[in-house]
Amino acid sequence: MAISTTQPYTLDRDLVTYKEAKRLFAQTGHPVSETTLRRWVKELELDASKLFGVVYVSYSDLLVAHGDWVASTVP
Repeated sequence: MAISTTQPYTLDRDLVTYKEAKRLFAQTGHPVSETTLRRWVKELELDASKLFGVVYVSYSDLLVAHGDWVASTVP
């Protein structure tokens, strides 16, 4: 009987932590807090994955939410 080995879990390249997303959005000139990012994930029902106690969310999804937020706040 062959021994099966488990391949290490690899995250999609689009996934980021809240801290990473906060840092990336700060560079845009329209910073948001981690609390706001968490609220967007909850309110917009964005997918979030937890691995070893760390939550990862799609940066693309957050980018869309961020773009909508910026568009709604800029006159």
